[in-house]
Amino acid sequence: MSPSPNGRTVGFVWSPEFERFDYGRRHPLRVGRFQMAFDLVNEAGLLEGSVRLIDPVPLSDEMLVRIHSEEYIKQVKQISLTGQGEIDIDTPGFKGIYEYGQLSCGATLTGVREVASGRLNHFLSPTGGFHHAKYDSGGGFCIFNDVAAAVLALKDLGFERILVADFDVHHGNGTQTYFYEDPDVMIISFHEDPEWMYPHDGHIGDIGAGKGRGYNINMHFPMDSCDSVYRYAFDQLVPSLVEFYQPEFILFLPGFDAHYNDPLAHLKITTNMIRYVAQYMHDAAHTWSEGRLGVLSAGGYDATAFGWGLGTVLSVLTGLKYSPPKQTPPFDDDEETWDIVRSNVQDVKDAVFPALGIS
Repeated sequence: MSPSPNGRTVGFVWSPEFERFDYGRRHPLRVGRFQMAFDLVNEAGLLEGSVRLIDPVPLSDEMLVRIHSEEYIKQVKQISLTGQGEIDIDTPGFKGIYEYGQLSCGATLTGVREVASGRLNHFLSPTGGFHHAKYDSGGGFCIFNDVAAAVLALKDLGFERILVADFDVHHGNGTQTYFYEDPDVMIISFHEDPEWMYPHDGHIGDIGAGKGRGYNINMHFPMDSCDSVYRYAFDQLVPSLVEFYQPEFILFLPGFDAHYNDPLAHLKITTNMIRYVAQYMHDAAHTWSEGRLGVLSAGGYDATAFGWGLGTVLSVLTGLKYSPPKQTPPFDDDEETWDIVRSNVQDVKDAVFPALGIS
């Protein structure tokens, strides 16, 4: 593992303003999450050397009206002004929520533009990955969809093959709706089985439509899946898809909430698997995308596991050493889990590979 080549740096998008939200004391997304993560990677020495701190620029009103309806934007503004109402049942409103959404999503676009310009090789944002927001609604702790905004910004800059590698444990239902018929965007999503996991979609048969058929890939896992079956599915699917697509830019959501300590999900992976996936995405970016890689932290609701995951991915991007404590999931993959995962992998191959012409 080596630092980014050609003297270019890794950006860590950061502002103390990331803490200016208030979903309530009992909400899984709590104040202190981002400062804790910043302190962890800083104390671990992961913000040294080639790493630059990048100030986020809030998402512009012009971009917002491209990714969301005027009616929805008006609704968020009203909630933001009064502090009354909710984005969705799981996403309470608070005063300033509109401006907060602009900042937390703008962090993603700030990083994307820095990388696209060549000033950075990679970036990581401890916020972002708000993949549940749709054109006319929010929810799932998401106000605005920064992934959709980032893709549109990249298209404006002339990028034609954009990979969204989404390993968040919850399916990115919002992002899927924007690009379901678009072959310029490949979305690979690994997530927990939608039968029992929010947002209860992201089925294997949902492979895109029209010219985008085959470019929307959903691989889901039964609860209690561990590193072994996860790595099997990854190795069977992801390299073939990425090598076929040869992306020009990669947006990567690592899936910190798939960790076995996460209270909102039921997968049992460790940071060893997070490192494995991150290392592949880093190498793929240097192979196909001239190093252009953006990491959006997305979910992760156990503070300790979130910090371990963030440190692990940042160490991959920078080449700086970081090792989280040894982790021991409560059990290993059993034969029933293996049978389900093998079957799901084959179903994905049968649905997607012929549509793309992958043998």
